[in-house]
Amino acid sequence: MHSIAIFGGTFDPIHNGHILTSLAIQKSFQFSSYRFIPCKVPAIKPASTASTEQRIHMLRLALKNYNQFEIDLREIKRDTPSYMVETLKSLRKDYPYASITLILGFDAFLSLPKWYQWEKIIELANILVINREAALAEPSSTINNELLKKHQVNDKKFPLYQPAGVIYQFNAGNYPISSTEIRAALKKKCIVDKQLPEEVANYIKQQKLYS
Repeated sequence: MHSIAIFGGTFDPIHNGHILTSLAIQKSFQFSSYRFIPCKVPAIKPASTASTEQRIHMLRLALKNYNQFEIDLREIKRDTPSYMVETLKSLRKDYPYASITLILGFDAFLSLPKWYQWEKIIELANILVINREAALAEPSSTINNELLKKHQVNDKKFPLYQPAGVIYQFNAGNYPISSTEIRAALKKKCIVDKQLPEEVANYIKQQKLYS
């Protein structure tokens, strides 16, 4: 079965945590296709953030040496807001019989009930929850616990061979790097080169981003 992993985010900027996490996931699961999907940002946004074009350029710089990854711009090209459920519907239309797995950090998984039409997400895709602790995490939310009770599996083959409907928690390593913290550090003229791919760090300096 063709298997697709999707990793969405603003990637403002993409950093080593994104890449190292993705490398760990892909090494373990070997999805047929692993896609970074940058989301749209509002037209009115803080001046400290990069433009859509700059975010895409940084993604391309960061991923150009990783043949196992690709960039999917369907959210950027869409006229409507960046709702994940619409992205999954679009992917499901293109790949009706594929296994589609949405990659979420644990905090993002906890916020899932606040997402637009969130109940449909598990109908359209599997969910791979990135849990950085050695033991499986237990969310405090009743809704999230019910989701895990109904959909969680303990065999990693399911996200590869099940088109949708399962949740699997995976420890991808601990990379305490945040795009928000990187932007804040750059605004204070701090050096963050070790947290960024080299070409991304150079591009940020050239473009004087986040300063």
